[in-house]
Amino acid sequence: MDWKRVAILAIFQFAWIEYAGAQPTIFWSNDPVGPDETVLVTGADLNEVTSVTLARVQDQGSIQTAVQEATVAITQLNPQSLKFVIPAEFTPGIYRFILHHAHGSLSGHVNMPTIYWTQADLGEIASPGGWIQAFGRNIVRRPDRTGLMLLPAGGGAPIRAVLREGDLWRAMFRVADDTPPGQYRLRLSNGDGADREWIDAGSVTVGAPEPEPPRSFDVRAYGAIGDGKFDSTRAIRAAIEAASQSGGGTVYLPRGRYLVSDTLEIPPGVRIRGERIDLVNLVWPDLANPPAALLQGRSRFSIEDMTIYASNHLHVISGGFLFRDSPSPDAGDIAIRRVRIRASVFRGLIDMEATIQRIRDFHRIFPDGAPDTIRLTGNRIEVSDCDILGSGHSLRLVKASNAIVSRNILNNGRDGTYLLLGSRRIIFTDNLLTAADLQSTGGGISTLSRYVTASENIFVGRNAFKAIYGAYREALTTDGPGGYYFGRAESDARNDLRLLDAPSPHPPNQNWAGAMVMVVNGRGAGQYGRIASTAGAPPDMSVTLERPLQVALDRTSEITIVQAQQNYLFIDNSFEDTGVAAQSFGTGLGHVIANNRSNRTSGFAAIGLSYGHFQPGWQIQLLNNHILEGNVYRAGPDANVFSNEAQIFVRANQVATVAGRPPLLQAVIVRGNQLDQDAHIRVEGFSEASPGVRDVVVEDNHIGPSRVGLVVDRGVAFWLARRNIEARRIAR
Repeated sequence: MDWKRVAILAIFQFAWIEYAGAQPTIFWSNDPVGPDETVLVTGADLNEVTSVTLARVQDQGSIQTAVQEATVAITQLNPQSLKFVIPAEFTPGIYRFILHHAHGSLSGHVNMPTIYWTQADLGEIASPGGWIQAFGRNIVRRPDRTGLMLLPAGGGAPIRAVLREGDLWRAMFRVADDTPPGQYRLRLSNGDGADREWIDAGSVTVGAPEPEPPRSFDVRAYGAIGDGKFDSTRAIRAAIEAASQSGGGTVYLPRGRYLVSDTLEIPPGVRIRGERIDLVNLVWPDLANPPAALLQGRSRFSIEDMTIYASNHLHVISGGFLFRDSPSPDAGDIAIRRVRIRASVFRGLIDMEATIQRIRDFHRIFPDGAPDTIRLTGNRIEVSDCDILGSGHSLRLVKASNAIVSRNILNNGRDGTYLLLGSRRIIFTDNLLTAADLQSTGGGISTLSRYVTASENIFVGRNAFKAIYGAYREALTTDGPGGYYFGRAESDARNDLRLLDAPSPHPPNQNWAGAMVMVVNGRGAGQYGRIASTAGAPPDMSVTLERPLQVALDRTSEITIVQAQQNYLFIDNSFEDTGVAAQSFGTGLGHVIANNRSNRTSGFAAIGLSYGHFQPGWQIQLLNNHILEGNVYRAGPDANVFSNEAQIFVRANQVATVAGRPPLLQAVIVRGNQLDQDAHIRVEGFSEASPGVRDVVVEDNHIGPSRVGLVVDRGVAFWLARRNIEARRIAR
């Protein structure tokens, strides 16, 4: 082959690469959406799109013969995004859109089910007669037609699970009693569309639960006396040991008040159960040197049906840990059910000097200044129907998975919070969370630990948060400062990225597996992936992603690598007398804050910031939240508001002052929110040269009497506001 042919082939190859590189690509589109609402599509090379065609997908058994289809106007267009509006005359349902460009077309759907995760009554296992829950977006649109099918892995007739309850964000299905054990693929329909709109929803194993421990060991048979005076520690320990030696069993406490003076260690397979929560008390005296925990175990244990009293204490119940926050390898299968805890180191006639000394002791012993009333880690965790009050934090879950926290009263003590730390697949529902001390605060979800790289798939729904007055007063927030890398990257294979700059000198930990890569600037911006492994060391370091990127990176690409915070659903909660009600703070991806109610809080927020690292928030939706009374006193996202209005708040603390720096917030939807009075909507990106916020839709919001109304600053790019109603201004 002569050099001319080589040159010609090279030119054609280069031209093909340029042609292929200019092909538009879709990364994400928002939903749910309805008629006369805006669809935001993010991707690459979207400025090549020339027109958009939209069609409503016909439903199964529909008698409608004419297909609703139209060419719709593009309301905004740039290389990374485009926006269009669903025609007002279309009926609600699933829509298919086609993006036309010079070289062809590509398509996407909105209002199809988007599964974040599924979870069963036994974690990854569903019992016959048990339940499977699906979480995400557009899970149930038409309850009468929503379905979940279990397809046997080895073939055979599908089995239908029956919908018990559900909405756009969550559905619970009952598994038939006669479902055979085995592996099943899941297929879900949200009720709209036809057979082609059923989607894969993961898989599940159907199997029977562990049988109840066959033997019961009555503590009275081992010498316990429930008179509140006789020390029953040895007797209860003897009953626990007998249960453990027999291969597991129930240690039963009949009606009484049992004095205990040291730790009760619970081995695997042992259940501690009282006759009833109001009939059985475990009572610890005011110990001079309290143990690290009053009750503790590593795996496969439960505590049920009793009340726990303690004075001077550290942790009350601890499960799954080897040391501090380090989980035991076998941690899991831990349940705390129908337990009341009343533990206070400040109980009784304690003078000021003793109070101050105990606070100092806490600050000396605990990095965050207080003990945990319940602290658990591991797989398959349950805390249900409990009433918890301790001297510090009410509840801490560390690296928990397949956890259920439901129908509890959680009282935070002095300097106390509640915390879901580095956890995943968590159902946190129907709880009342409040402050038992004027110095206690709220809490939320965090990755602030050297043991975690990710937190994901968390549903917080139908809870009440109220009367939180200490510290930042945040009722429900996300947190996790720091990161691993911020700089340029390029890729040869799309799932292998070569890092071209130095990593952070102070990463959260040395294990990067599971951390999030977000492409924030240059070629391929708007993509993300999770790290499977790392190789090499600076200056020749690379990371391998769990899945390939859609668009390869080049030397213009900038990425941030952070502890992942993905797929949080904050749905249908009520907030009263707190600071910020619910917010995405720092790194966030795919979060939804919807259908919540607020009285006398700072409101709802999506905040991107450089929080010890470049931490962006993408694909965050604030939908149909209701602020009733917007008066704010000594609260706010910055904890420095003396007296002001509540807000729906979208803010990027952009510190860039030169052009071309990446945004911190991108693809945010603020729709359908009702602000009755003394509340407003504010979108701030700060830097006009390098906007901190881009691609925001503010739509169909109703803002009542307010001093501010709707404010969008010059640091916001490609924003769209439409169909918002603003009432009269209140004089400043």
